[in-house]
Amino acid sequence: MGHNPKNTPAIEQLNQFSRATRDRLAHIEFTLMFKGSAVRADLIDRFEIAPAQATKDLKAYRDLAPDNAFYDKVRRAHVRATGFKPLFSFDTTRTLSTLTQGYGDGFSGRQPAPFACESRRNLNEPELDTVACLVEAIERKQVVQLEYVSLSSGRSEREFVPHSLVDNGLRWHVRGFDRARNQFRDFVITRIKRITPIMSDADRSELASEDRQWNRYVDLILVPHPAITHKEAIELDYRMTNGSLKVEIRAATAGYLLRLWNVDCSESFSSKDAGCLLALKNRDALYGVDNLSIAPGYNSTKENAC
Repeated sequence: MGHNPKNTPAIEQLNQFSRATRDRLAHIEFTLMFKGSAVRADLIDRFEIAPAQATKDLKAYRDLAPDNAFYDKVRRAHVRATGFKPLFSFDTTRTLSTLTQGYGDGFSGRQPAPFACESRRNLNEPELDTVACLVEAIERKQVVQLEYVSLSSGRSEREFVPHSLVDNGLRWHVRGFDRARNQFRDFVITRIKRITPIMSDADRSELASEDRQWNRYVDLILVPHPAITHKEAIELDYRMTNGSLKVEIRAATAGYLLRLWNVDCSESFSSKDAGCLLALKNRDALYGVDNLSIAPGYNSTKENAC
């Protein structure tokens, strides 16, 4: 957990608190920033503290940053103010993991690894202010106005109802209902130039419950690629049972994952994509999946779904 250098006086006061208290204050700020409000019950459940301590923590945060939140008697919650300026700096990767996977204190620390360990480097992390606006709209089931730049059509303005964040292994997307095209679509978060909340609720037809590709699951059976001589190496890599691996994924993410895993989806396993270690055994499972044009070996001129 880092401190925001723009709030030096408040940071000096923060350092007077214990680590446990600073973690709770960071959590208050996190929920204000990404959900728009903070409530006492969340602190009580999250940190297993007494109601009196939760009340004390919320007061301490208001004292440190009086312009960041106000108490709404109707909602019975502390609500993010328009002049909100974070006291803490949140690591983008850990924050996104916390938002999408919902475990641990990923947002509140930048701890060094206990031993030598390297992980992939993200070249295109989204702006957390944009993520915060999207997450709040998801929480409230509300509409946002986007200024978006796409590869095919360039810059455009559109109303959008987000419902989920998606990590496709290469970049972060937000999935939701695009009113301009009247369909559920994915947008690359880093390509959002501007986002503005629209204080109106989404229609029922625009919610995640109505997104068929999102709510449909497909079972894929992956096997070592036939071109590989020593198939046992691949079986060990993926802990296969009887030479295959069964995975269940959302239809909406199928194209992304098949590309990420470099799975040969061609009918005769003759994909020209280099480095295919896996092949898809049950291609019929992909019938009706929308985003397969990016899957290795997919040929839209021959088949409608695979």
